Amino acid sequence: MGTNIVLVFLALIIISLLCYPKIQSWVDYYKEQRAIEFKKRTGLDLWSLYRLSELAPFFWGLEKFIFNSTIFYFDENNLYLINSNEPLIKYPLSTIIEVRRTAVTINKRRVWKIIIDNAGQQLIFKLRTYTNFSHFLEKVSENPNAIVDDRYIWGIFE
Repeated sequence: MGTNIVLVFLALIIISLLCYPKIQSWVDYYKEQRAIEFKKRTGLDLWSLYRLSELAPFFWGLEKFIFNSTIFYFDENNLYLINSNEPLIKYPLSTIIEVRRTAVTINKRRVWKIIIDNAGQQLIFKLRTYTNFSHFLEKVSENPNAIVDDRYIWGIFE
């Protein structure tokens, strides 16, 4: 019985190694199509941007009604807000006046508040962090007028 399990396991490993190039070509094709669709929708190159906001947690389709569907990206100069059915919104990083940590966490991700000065009117956005958030905080802190919280409390806790 034990040898049958080992043989089946070895057969699965061999089959997966033989199928790896085909699976990799599917993944590459999916990435390419995703970049083409993103460029068609926004006019931006997907691979030159840094994603700022975390994906909405899976909640059996109800996440569209519970969580904000805006996706935040940034590059060296601008912050981009992308909604699926609305046009692209672009704000220069120099217009961000405040980036603050809130007390809320969702799925072990801190919710942050970004305040933007848009022609004298303050716009407030809240988002859950993603992998590039430290880079974003560095970029915003280059503006001497911006108030930016440290990502970590005492260098340990987010």
